[in-house]
Order: sequence, then C-alpha cells, then structure tokens
Amino acid sequence: MKFKVANASEYLVITGAGIKDVKLAKKAWVFPWQSCTTLDLSPVNYTFELQAMSAEKLPFKLPSVFTIGPRVDDHECLLKYAKLLSFT
Repeated sequence: MKFKVANASEYLVITGAGIKDVKLAKKAWVFPWQSCTTLDLSPVNYTFELQAMSAEKLPFKLPSVFTIGPRVDDHECLLKYAKLLSFT
C-alpha cells in the first residue's frame, strides 16, 4: 500500500479492485491490487504550415498553431480524457 501524490498539473488515474471504472484523484492510497498512472493535463502545442492557394491562384503559406488539452473545469470531460489516454 502506497500513498501517491500528483504534481500541480497532473491527476492520478487509479483502476483495479474496488473501483468500478476509473478514479481520478490528486492524492490517494494505492493498494497492491490496483494500478495507478499519472495523467498530465498541460496543453500541447502543434505548429505547422499550411500551403494553400488564393482565389486568384496565388500560392501562399499559412502558419498555424493548435493548442490541444482537456477541459479541467468539467469532471466528466476529465474522466473521458483519462479513459482515452490511460494505458491501465
């Protein structure tokens, strides 16, 4: 039995005996028959250039940046994110 604590931008994802689906916690006791992984919630930036053509047939490059991350204010969204990304 271990007591685990997540960092500021992380959650603990706990599965196993005694837990029906997935349990999210910032700190928890993890028993030997349970599995625990950390889920990082910090957003990830994806940068790339799109090559396109205008209506006048002039080619141009459009720099694009997408920031992807979970909604941390909604618990149901966090549960869905944890189910998709946890490998337990």
